[in-house]
This record gives sequence, structure tokens and C-alpha cells, in this order.
Amino acid sequence: MIRRLIGPAAGVAAAIAIGGTTGIIAGFGTWWLAARLLRADPDRAERTAAQRLALTWPWTLDLLAAGMRAGAPFPQAASTVAAADDPAIGDRLNRFAAAIGLGATATEAAPALGMLPGVDRLTRQLDRSGDSGAAVAGGLEQLAASLRTDQRNRTEERAGRAAVALIGPLCLCYLPAFVIAGIGPVVLGVVADTLHSSL
Repeated sequence: MIRRLIGPAAGVAAAIAIGGTTGIIAGFGTWWLAARLLRADPDRAERTAAQRLALTWPWTLDLLAAGMRAGAPFPQAASTVAAADDPAIGDRLNRFAAAIGLGATATEAAPALGMLPGVDRLTRQLDRSGDSGAAVAGGLEQLAASLRTDQRNRTEERAGRAAVALIGPLCLCYLPAFVIAGIGPVVLGVVADTLHSSL
């Protein structure tokens, strides 16, 4: 409720502070900008949670593959893994498995997993397995390996960007020190010799 009032209050304050026609225009602009900045992003919390869970998600896929290789059907393997896994992933996995156990396709049950990486590939594999009876454990292991590779690549990319970002401050600190400590004495020596010889 209070968030809804911030935009109009900011607009009215801007209109009063500036005054006249310009103030009215600025007031509407301020109102629109404040409302846009304060608009809730319903996916932000889910994106943040999925990024946090992405680190352990490949291990969950490995456990699912192991359970299915042991002969358990996917809903049973998923329920067993969910009970032993991170509660945040376990809750999602339980809802996903329950929906499949009730007859939904993996694609229809996918929203239960949220924005975890590779969900679309997982659901395609499970749906193909349901249609054709093909074993899905190998596909889950490949998906887990692929997600680990993606995570490693993103980490290396972030490290590379950090190294590039450090060059600027390093140059700002190193070059003046080099000039003062390395070139400065040489220049001062030449100037001193020139002044001494001219005298």
C-alpha cells in the first residue's frame, strides 16, 4: 500500500517544488519514473533462488540418475532424492514428482521446478522416455555434466572480467609511482646538471 503512494507523492512534490506548467510536466514524469522503479518484479526472487540452487542442482540430477539406474521409476527416485537433498530443491522436486505421479507430463509439471537451469532439457528427456520407454538415466548424467561445464565457464568468464577490471586501478596506482620513483630522479638529475653547468 505504501509503495503505491510513493509515486504520486513524489510527483506532487516535484510539481510543487518546480511550479507552473513545467512543474506539472515534471510531476507526471517523476510519478511515472518512481512507479516504474518501484514496480515489483515477480520473477526476481525466483531468479535469485534459482541462481543459488544452481550450484547443487547437477548433484541432484546425478542422484536421480543413480536412482533410476537402480530400477526406480522417476517419481519414486525423485521423492527419495528430495528427502535427502537441500530442502529448497527437495520441495520443488517433490511437487514435480507428485504432478508426474498424478498423470501430468513433465512439461506440464515443469513450473514446479521454477527457473532451475536445464529444466527444459530435463522435461524433454522425461517426456521422450514416457513416450518411448527409453532409459533417461544417461541423459540426466549428461545434463548434469553439461550444467557443471556451463558453471565452470561462467566462473572463468567472471574471473576474466574481474582481471580486466583490475587493470584500470592498477595503472592508476602503478604509473604515477613509476613516474615518481623511476623517471622523476632522472629528470631532476638532468635539470640539476643543466643548472649547475650554466652557473
